[in-house]
Amino acid sequence: AALAARAFGPSHVLGVIMPYRTSTPASAEHAVDVARAFQFETMTVDITRQIDAYFESQPSATRLRRGNKMSRERMSILYDLSASRAALVLGTSNKTELLLGYGTLHGDLASALNPIGDLYKTQVRALAGPLGIPAGIRRKPPSADLWPSQSDEADLGFSYGGVDRLLALLVDARMSRAAVVRAGFAPSL
Repeated sequence: AALAARAFGPSHVLGVIMPYRTSTPASAEHAVDVARAFQFETMTVDITRQIDAYFESQPSATRLRRGNKMSRERMSILYDLSASRAALVLGTSNKTELLLGYGTLHGDLASALNPIGDLYKTQVRALAGPLGIPAGIRRKPPSADLWPSQSDEADLGFSYGGVDRLLALLVDARMSRAAVVRAGFAPSL
């Protein structure tokens, strides 16, 4: 959002806040904080009714299925809004998530442009300070907020800092698995 507001001007950016009934209220508050900081418009589309209607006939659906459906529903809304405004959907997936496959096909992985797609998660966090992202947002644990207390790093089973260093060696430096193990990375990672 910050990059878009700087690149296109705030009047050309729309932040769409799409809470589900279990979403953390702080997520919406943080979205509004960013919109205020970068002076772009927001709109809120509550996705609770359509998600609950879909899963009404499937009460045993796992939280992962529900979370993926929320992600896809959000992207469907974004693409509909982009069509109504002759606009583009900007992605928020970073290089770490893309390399790990940590995203939802046709959900958060779908976008017309992905301005941070070549930055590792730790690089995105580092860029947030100079861009002027409010400190409370920069310090909050990464989460897709798909269910209460969801944490990206807990889901993954490792920290972004550690995996970013590993991925940079494997992908960017093209080191072998054996070489990164010799460099001190656990074989399991």
